[in-house]
Amino acid sequence: MKSDRILSKPLCMSLLVCGFIYGLILPFCWGNNPLSPTGTLSVLCEDKKLFFWIWGILGAGGLSLNVQYLYKKFDIRNRFLDSLCVLSFLSMVGVALTLGHNITTWNPKRIIHWVATGAFIILLIASISLFFIIYAKQYKYFGILALCSLSVLAVFLFMFLVIGKSGLMEIVPLAMIQIFMFIVNFTPLVRVIRKSTV
Repeated sequence: MKSDRILSKPLCMSLLVCGFIYGLILPFCWGNNPLSPTGTLSVLCEDKKLFFWIWGILGAGGLSLNVQYLYKKFDIRNRFLDSLCVLSFLSMVGVALTLGHNITTWNPKRIIHWVATGAFIILLIASISLFFIIYAKQYKYFGILALCSLSVLAVFLFMFLVIGKSGLMEIVPLAMIQIFMFIVNFTPLVRVIRKSTV
């Protein structure tokens, strides 16, 4: 089946690893300082949009496929969760389409950019965390995995509130969720173990 080829282990793993590596390298290119408020990828790539699109496809696209791979691994289909996953990727497309906005005023393009960014983060985490929460009664360790995935959102909010807007705020949470998805999908640490119904 076509879906089996798209959600194949080699493809999903490769996209996740490539997205992880690219996401750690890009923020430091062209003398960029990720600790600066203007060191975000949006500002860095405002005149280099192709590099941002690659980041979005490898990062957001790779994560979206890996979320679908997660659902497949546990043989669960849920249209609501599927829609969250798709909408998270479309939100990243919205982020990429609004690059090059004026960052000194709250103009419509900048507002859309921020809304799309927030939507990407929330929808991505929701598509993962809700999966573990909804099916926690059926599979072992899902409660712990739900907390782990929600901790990524907590780290993002903490960095945003304490450190402020910066490239680091993008690098760390995305890398965390990529590592988390790799562990869940491709290591023996997370196995498909149903809870006993007895």
